[in-house]
Amino acid sequence: MNNKFLEPPGHKVHIDKIDIPKARSLAQLLVKGVIQYAQIIECRLEGENQTIVFEVEVEVPQLLVHEINSRERIAATFSQSDEAAPEVISLRADFPKVPHLNLTDQEYPKSLCLYEEQYRDLKSRWTAPIFVERIREWLALTAKGNLHQNDQPLEPLIVGHLGHVLLPYDLLGKEEIVPSRLFVTGIDEKFFIAHSNKPSQNSSLNVIASIHVCQPTMHGIINSRPNSIADLAKILKENGLDLLDELHQKFKVWLEDDFVSEKYLSSCLVLIILSPKTRENGGEVEHTDTFVFMTGDSVKEVGIKLDVWEPNPHNGGLGVIFFPDSAKNGQDILLNSFNPCFELTRKLAANLNGYADPEEVSIAAIGVGALGSQIVMNLARAGFGKWMLIDNDRLMPHNLARHELNTHYVGFVKSRALSFEANLISRDQDLYKYIPADIISPGEHNEEVEIAINSSDVVLDMSASVTVARYLALDVDSSVRRVTIFLTPTGNDSVLLAEDKCRTIKLDELEMQYYRAILEDERLKGHFKPPEGRRRYGQSCRDITSTLPQHFVALHAAITGKAFREVSSKDNAHLKIWRADECGNVQHVEIEPAPVVKKVVADWTISTDINLINKFNKIREAKLPNETGGVLLGSFDIARRIIYVVDTIPSPPDSREWPTWYVRGCHGLKKKIEAIVSQTDGMLTYIGEWHSHPNGASIKPSNNDCKVFSWLNNIMERDGFPPLMLIVGEKKKIACFVEEIGDSENYLPILEKNDTATIKS
Repeated sequence: MNNKFLEPPGHKVHIDKIDIPKARSLAQLLVKGVIQYAQIIECRLEGENQTIVFEVEVEVPQLLVHEINSRERIAATFSQSDEAAPEVISLRADFPKVPHLNLTDQEYPKSLCLYEEQYRDLKSRWTAPIFVERIREWLALTAKGNLHQNDQPLEPLIVGHLGHVLLPYDLLGKEEIVPSRLFVTGIDEKFFIAHSNKPSQNSSLNVIASIHVCQPTMHGIINSRPNSIADLAKILKENGLDLLDELHQKFKVWLEDDFVSEKYLSSCLVLIILSPKTRENGGEVEHTDTFVFMTGDSVKEVGIKLDVWEPNPHNGGLGVIFFPDSAKNGQDILLNSFNPCFELTRKLAANLNGYADPEEVSIAAIGVGALGSQIVMNLARAGFGKWMLIDNDRLMPHNLARHELNTHYVGFVKSRALSFEANLISRDQDLYKYIPADIISPGEHNEEVEIAINSSDVVLDMSASVTVARYLALDVDSSVRRVTIFLTPTGNDSVLLAEDKCRTIKLDELEMQYYRAILEDERLKGHFKPPEGRRRYGQSCRDITSTLPQHFVALHAAITGKAFREVSSKDNAHLKIWRADECGNVQHVEIEPAPVVKKVVADWTISTDINLINKFNKIREAKLPNETGGVLLGSFDIARRIIYVVDTIPSPPDSREWPTWYVRGCHGLKKKIEAIVSQTDGMLTYIGEWHSHPNGASIKPSNNDCKVFSWLNNIMERDGFPPLMLIVGEKKKIACFVEEIGDSENYLPILEKNDTATIKS
């Protein structure tokens, strides 16, 4: 071989001796000249391994970033087992130190790291021509300095491989103050955990970790794997760190420290190396790489072998050597390298979920049951929000079928247990707090709840309770936006209602528009289908839970959690519905919320919206010059004296309509109302009557209108509800009458479709 080339592994053989399929394919195609820009040099054998030596032509630029030649000699070694990718080495004795080299025991020959994928994922599509072309591409990109892109992580100095060590997220500490040591305990021989606090005496394994910091270093400078402290010290010396001197100083201090005991002296020593990285020489530090090594010797043996300590023959203890032997450099202290990993931080959690940074949204969350608990934990894993969980319900055994918590928390208040679990995900901040209170009757926690709501950016109701949602919308005095998320009884469908940021459309009003959508939108047919059954979990008559499949809860927790994250960053109101079938198909139905119209009449608040008002006007205009009408559908809130006017059933076919007179018929009306009650799970029902007046006529009630209102009063009085009548006239004018009828002009405010503000009288 030419003196400028290194000797390939094994001894030279004829190509007929090459029988490993991939090696034989490469050699034969090179001999035939099928593979362009590559020429075979020789074949070699070493035990069961077979090596093909060849040269490749490389497209190199005039200005080189790394000294890659236009022709490079390569050796590719194949194994009989084919369990690992062929090892590709450069046979140049002066091949430069570049990014993406494999770590080896010797500095030369350099081993090229060709693939980011695992070999088992490449095997099915590996061919000799593609293999050679990848080598040529690797060399060409390296020559240009483009192999390592700007968006890639910086190349580590050295890589561990024998196990993992979990390090504290704040290893550098505040203002980059590095602790002098850490205590390490082992789960097994492959996984260790480093602590800032001294472990208990009962810990199965106690190890001392010594921490050392290098000078900032450009990425991509990979040397040989250090097998001893001496090897590691040599590598680190090039990076501005005198490891041996630091160890000498630390060992002298440790001997006087109270942590030193026979237990620690007899355990292994862990070395943690922090290496600040720059993308180019003299550049800004972008990242700090961390490397971990464990000695095969005990702390005591390391101290003696480094000539820092010597046994005291009188008391059996250790003494400090003031003039150590410089020849004792740790060559006989062997090292095993480990992969370091850090505790998850909130920022890293966000990054791993595809977000640049955590979002600082503060959330007061009401109800952490099956759906709520899974939404909270999903968003916790994405680093989203700062939470106050408000719920006084306790975790019961039957909850485990669908709740995020496990059996260890049975009997605990859900909000308390969930806050504990959520805070364990990322250890850098205490983001999840709790109040064990009933939101409607918080008792001694009243002030805490009030502060939590008023200091949050959004109140998220996941209680699955209409009562709670109405309470939050109407009875809690706060300008903070409200959002509610819930499942339908079967769990197939989920719903998100979000107020706009200025609260011009409140949850109760969105709720009513949601019910109308169920009636009008064919995509929502069967939305409120009742569940198949209920289960008793205790002795009390109230100890009943619905059957609800966990797969639907998990599915909708993922969907609605993501939607909540998106909605919380927008100012407008939202009405979103997701429908899942048994095959896992999900349909998204989004309804545009309509501006709300309100009017106070006879101490009752009439609440409707512009879409329904437009519907009245369209029906009226279609029947002109005759009068028309129909029944009103909606809901009463007796306690708050609110009447929600949500929809209408237009004039039945047996109605009589004339230019100055209208008599509403009743054919099929009862069945239609019963169907609507069923479709909306009892939330909408008959609430009153409406009719129109022709153009040019006043919308003041006529004598006949007064008679109809008297009849209506008798009908509604039977169930304790007030009579409600609307008269629709020209120019979108609508008169309202509740409890009594008269000449007063109780007109609904006129609001155009594109108006966004709620109009209140």
